[in-house]
Amino acid sequence: MGWAIEKVFTELPLGVAIAMGVFLGILLIIWLLLPLWVLFIQWNTGKIRDEIRNLAAQLGKGQPEEEEVTLGPEEMDLRPKD
Repeated sequence: MGWAIEKVFTELPLGVAIAMGVFLGILLIIWLLLPLWVLFIQWNTGKIRDEIRNLAAQLGKGQPEEEEVTLGPEEMDLRPKD
């Protein structure tokens, strides 16, 4: 493996070899992080699915989870008081 890296640096211009090394390094990082990213998306999708099921169950009951607050005419008046 070391001879391949040495060959790349000796036969290619330095800028191209460095660019290729950076590109391969980025690909390696993406390749290592991709499984974690997929697991995170699956976990998030599962949480969203659960929340949608809970919301559908609440809507199916027809009862709000919290009490509704009704405002009287005095509380709804937005004009400044003198």
